[in-house]
Amino acid sequence: MITIKNLHCDFPDGEGKQIRALSIPYFQFTEGAWCLTGPSGSGKTTLLHCLSGLLVPTEGQIQIDDQDMTTMTAKERCDFRAHQVGYMFQKPLLLSYLNVAENLQLSAKLAGKSLSHAEIENLLESVGLGRYETRKVNKLSGGEAQRVSFLRAILRKPSIFLADEPTASLDRPNGTLLIEQMLAYQKESHCLLLCATHDEAVKKRFVHQFQLQKSGK
Repeated sequence: MITIKNLHCDFPDGEGKQIRALSIPYFQFTEGAWCLTGPSGSGKTTLLHCLSGLLVPTEGQIQIDDQDMTTMTAKERCDFRAHQVGYMFQKPLLLSYLNVAENLQLSAKLAGKSLSHAEIENLLESVGLGRYETRKVNKLSGGEAQRVSFLRAILRKPSIFLADEPTASLDRPNGTLLIEQMLAYQKESHCLLLCATHDEAVKKRFVHQFQLQKSGK
């Protein structure tokens, strides 16, 4: 469970003023699949960054089970992210100088895990990418690359799975396939899945929704 209390994130606007990018008085995310919605500029990406430990909020508290994210040191946040958080960005952000298997192995290594050749084969087979181990990522289609990104996010078996508009650059068939795989993983693993999106078709796939509003200050 994630409990948010009096969370605020302010950023300088370049003119000596502070802009409030995110403001949440109180909210709880329980186990399950959640859709994070709201207009552009409402703070969806900012919230995901706070929940992953990539960003420290200006003020407020984020309690994840028995851990207070806002009192962690930088190293503690890094360790938390490496072992408990899976993150998918709008674009795959795979390392172009590594092949598919090497991208997955690197992610596992950063989480203190190792993957055998057979485990990589099974992972790729599970998302329809059998025999893609040695393929260079610049030879992948957008949908294929995002499926590798999905595997990279879940191979550490995260308790929290964050996805920032993962279907934004995909066509409808690939986007639908990716959401189905994400929801299937959540159901199997019982992790907390939080997916930010503008896509109405994606929103309809989630029972739980949390809508952000623009703050401004």
